[in-house]
Amino acid sequence: LRALDFGPIDELRKKHGELAAVAPLPRAHFTKPNIVIKPNANSRPTGDTTGYLANPKEV
Repeated sequence: LRALDFGPIDELRKKHGELAAVAPLPRAHFTKPNIVIKPNANSRPTGDTTGYLANPKEV
């Protein structure tokens, strides 16, 4: 993960869109995150439970 841009959140949302949550993050209306996410092609919407913990011993 890395920051692709920075600045006032209103400007970032105009430039990059409104997406602020993907799985496993909670729905954005609960937390009101100050973030804009550029999703990966493999990302899933918040609430999606199809992912799994591949190696629980590493956690």
